[in-house]
Amino acid sequence: MQGELETVLEARGFAYALLMQAFLVEPQREQIENLAETGAVRLFPFGQDHPAIQQGTAAVGAFLADPANRSAEAVDRLVWDYTRLFVGPARLPAPPYESAYRTVDRLVFQEVTLEVREAYRRYGLVAPKLGTEPDDHIGLELSFLYETCRLAAGAAAAGDIDGVHTILQDQQAFLDDHLMQWVPRFAADVRQHAETAYYRGWADLLAGFAETDRDLLEELLAEQPDR
Repeated sequence: MQGELETVLEARGFAYALLMQAFLVEPQREQIENLAETGAVRLFPFGQDHPAIQQGTAAVGAFLADPANRSAEAVDRLVWDYTRLFVGPARLPAPPYESAYRTVDRLVFQEVTLEVREAYRRYGLVAPKLGTEPDDHIGLELSFLYETCRLAAGAAAAGDIDGVHTILQDQQAFLDDHLMQWVPRFAADVRQHAETAYYRGWADLLAGFAETDRDLLEELLAEQPDR
């Protein structure tokens, strides 16, 4: 049973690592080539649980399988797509900040930003550009879930089931209070405005996995009664 739990926790961490990599920084040619060569996206977990994960895996996998999409020119197009979607300077069609989706005027650095900062702080994590970039960037929220998956897997390996339970509860609260409050709309905006199949596919993977992981956390916590 403990081994199965570790496997699930590691699979969740693997999924969050891939998503974090896709949304946190602009694409690099080395990154694209590595994804293509390792076939990591084809291994994206829990595809049987959500059609959007299947669609996203197929879209990103097909994109990476085409050698033409790994050329310098193709990567430049991905960089342009990433920039116009998430960086600017023009008005962003898919702002990557939670606060932008949870305020009427799409303002950043709002109360929700401080809530996310506090969630990070409880695990000793700090946004790398604290004060200059909102802590509630999608890539940073995914990074938080990745890091806490690693902690949970380590606790499981050490037999610290109480520690695992606490981390899973905190992850469930973070998904409920944050990701699930805005990721569906953010992913829909990315799908609508992306010029490349690559980012449309990642939008499907993000939306599908956020829903799947929320359900999975509920199942995992139900198997571990409150202590």
